[in-house]
Amino acid sequence: MSKEKKDDDEELRKLWEQFQDSSDALDEKRKQVIETIDRNTGLNDYPCKLSIMTALDELIGCFALGGQFKHYYRYGSYDLCEKQRKKFWFALKHGSLFDQKDKQVEKLSETELENQVQVQEFYKKRLLQEKSNGSSEDVWDAREEAKSYPFR
Repeated sequence: MSKEKKDDDEELRKLWEQFQDSSDALDEKRKQVIETIDRNTGLNDYPCKLSIMTALDELIGCFALGGQFKHYYRYGSYDLCEKQRKKFWFALKHGSLFDQKDKQVEKLSETELENQVQVQEFYKKRLLQEKSNGSSEDVWDAREEAKSYPFR
């Protein structure tokens, strides 16, 4: 083997080790983000209403040709639309058929209050699940300050 080939192999091995070691760091970072969200947000920070029609629109959009094509292009497989199906079935149980006008909390019935709390818990749980799956922020740090001319 030539010296260049050995150097390249060594460099690739070091790079691979960084990716192997980073999973623990990523898991720790995700755990910190989830704990921060859980600690710093109350249920009032989440939507309290869920429209059945909106959930149905999202489900149909996922199963439509455009939604399936986009998912296949991005991930190389068809989408079973599990997230949208769960939201739709949850909306059937706890949502309303159409968007309702805001009622004052004092005028809500016990069932309406309970549904609002369950909808808020649904959105909080969904956010925590999405954060636990990871995102591009695992690789890229958020910019602290805006660039004045970012494309120069």
